[in-house]
Amino acid sequence: MTRGAGPGPARRPGPAPSSGPGAGRSPRPAALTPSVADPTSRPRSARRLVVAALLAASALLGACGPFGPATAPAPTPGSGAPPAEPPAPAPPPVNPLTGLPMSRPDLLRQRPVLVSIDNHPDARPQAGLTAADLVYEVPAEGGITRLLALFVTQRPERVGPVRSSRHYFLDLALEWDAIYVHAGGSPQHYARIVRTGLDDLDGVRADPRGGGRRVFTRDARRKMPHNLYASLPVALTAAEERGWALTAPPRPSPFAFRSAGEEPTGERVDRLVIHWPGWRRGWVRYRWTGAGYLRETAFGPHVAEETGDPLTPANLLIQLVPARTIAGDAEGRLEVELAGEGRLLIASGGRLREGRWQKASPTAPTRWLEADGRPVRLASGPTWVHLVPASARIEASGPPSSQGSGEEPAEGAEGLEGTGGR
Repeated sequence: MTRGAGPGPARRPGPAPSSGPGAGRSPRPAALTPSVADPTSRPRSARRLVVAALLAASALLGACGPFGPATAPAPTPGSGAPPAEPPAPAPPPVNPLTGLPMSRPDLLRQRPVLVSIDNHPDARPQAGLTAADLVYEVPAEGGITRLLALFVTQRPERVGPVRSSRHYFLDLALEWDAIYVHAGGSPQHYARIVRTGLDDLDGVRADPRGGGRRVFTRDARRKMPHNLYASLPVALTAAEERGWALTAPPRPSPFAFRSAGEEPTGERVDRLVIHWPGWRRGWVRYRWTGAGYLRETAFGPHVAEETGDPLTPANLLIQLVPARTIAGDAEGRLEVELAGEGRLLIASGGRLREGRWQKASPTAPTRWLEADGRPVRLASGPTWVHLVPASARIEASGPPSSQGSGEEPAEGAEGLEGTGGR
């Protein structure tokens, strides 16, 4: 059926042909002309009227019925059309150093603060470590280490005990462009820091203040020199009064994080022991708990001051670095090379595997890489990085059959001698 407008106006039927005798001719006598009309004239006119009426009705019904115009009218509300699906919510932002969700991503624009924290047995438990976004353990000398805590998203009121710096610690402050908080330093530290342009707050050679308050205070409940603490809010006020930048562009994550349900790779290792050279009792042991690595020392579990609970990082990176004693240094201080590249042990999810680390220059960021060259893939949570002399002894073992003393490799433990290089 063709859709469209109806037919034009119906024609008015003309008068029926004359029924009189001899239309258009001279009349004949009535007796000779029968009085009968043309048998085809009236029925044809009637048929035309009926067809015209039917076409008009068809056009009217076509405009209103299911055979109407090709363009359908817009659906009205409630007409049964399915509503549009709402867009999926965006995933929450995550901390690029921990992989944990953040409610305030603007905190990532805060300038990092790096604090040199005492790790002598008399300095434990330390304050502020659980608030750090990343923790380094770095050798000093004599088997003693320092903990360098990097704070980006949190600014604890109490961090410490704060202790002295070494010249190679500056490589870490430089790569993060951090405000560096320390309490004194070695002669090599002071010889170098004046050339770096680092923004630093020193609690020994100065008494920095912010807003009239001291950045560093001593806790009378602890013995010197293991009792000096820093307030990061006051430190940042002091930095602002000195005209230092307090914000920085967010950094890309140096890590990749496993998705939910993704299995870690590597050999199963439930126990790791790092023997720091120079002291028989200067070791640290980690036990895999199923959720993290519980940290222990020769003096017992290493706990957080705030909670009393053992420190339990989610991931461990053991970065084997070249180290040697500085010739002629009476204290046996070390030369530790953090720029270069070398061997990396990656402990995550109860598994251990090898990778590589790279740092192109003292100011360049460190890259922690899997064996295939991609960023290390870790569990979400805190990561501790250990800068271990390449000659150090490291033990790794599977499910424990013996508690062991930690002073000698436990039975069945595998010794991982360092083979790091430049």
